[in-house]
Amino acid sequence: MAKVLVIDPMMSKLKSDWLGAGYEVVQPRSYELGDIFPELPGTAGLLTAFRPVPAEMIEAAPDLKVVARPGAGVDNIDIEAATRRGVMVCNVTGVRGRSLAEHALFMMLYLSRHAWMKDDQAAWEATPPEQLTGKTLGVVGLGDIGGNVVKIGQGFGLKILVNTRTFDPGRVPGTEVEFVSFDEMCPRADFIVLAMPLVPETQGLIRAETIGRMKKTAIVINLARGQAVVTDDLLEAIRAGRIAGAGLDVTDPEPLPDGHPLFSIPQVIITPHNGSRSPETTAAAMCRMADNVRKAMAGERPIYLVNPEVLG
Repeated sequence: MAKVLVIDPMMSKLKSDWLGAGYEVVQPRSYELGDIFPELPGTAGLLTAFRPVPAEMIEAAPDLKVVARPGAGVDNIDIEAATRRGVMVCNVTGVRGRSLAEHALFMMLYLSRHAWMKDDQAAWEATPPEQLTGKTLGVVGLGDIGGNVVKIGQGFGLKILVNTRTFDPGRVPGTEVEFVSFDEMCPRADFIVLAMPLVPETQGLIRAETIGRMKKTAIVINLARGQAVVTDDLLEAIRAGRIAGAGLDVTDPEPLPDGHPLFSIPQVIITPHNGSRSPETTAAAMCRMADNVRKAMAGERPIYLVNPEVLG
């Protein structure tokens, strides 16, 4: 019976037979490291959502074959350490993009229509709403999330600017996009949606310097990772009126501590990294993650393999 260890409390409801015959899904006594590490010997698979999987954890599991998560980003997993050990790392792509794109549009509408004023009728009546049609939307990243943001944005009549490492119009067929550098995007976009992986080049992408090149009416939406935005710089810019607002599904740190000043700014909407977690996307992602684990355990190539070099 292959042992598969859950290390993330977000998956605490998985039953021991979730993967089917031949597998035992094990929940640790608690999700503290002191209770996780004793379970690692004999473990063939690790399941995580956001919980880090560092090199120390991988090295402490000599029988480990696969680390799997039900989302696209794998910055919480030490890929190099896994690859050195011949451990497959699997993610899930192409499932959550539409849900997150809808979340981006929800935030854009909430902020542009000044919905935070709903309890102040006089202020709301005195503040004309902004319509999306005719505005310029900047999208950073053109994967599943960014591609869906582009499609929905075009449906709203937005002009689309895209910044991505691969300037390929074929990624979003049937849409009109202009590929630009991020420096070119900043002064032109009314909305900037971050939907790219976290890599050294995108860490701190939204900071005092880049915010200073944006319109004072600009709105930033972060669907990527919290570290893509320098939190203190964003806070200061919104307080000073250098940009109009922000929608954050991810933050740095995550979660923000209770009483953080961003919570008190009405034109900032913060959601708890759940923009993609609709019942539909969660079911699909967990199903694909299960397929990845079963294939890896059988020595087959998973559908979503992050480090194919482990297969030689």
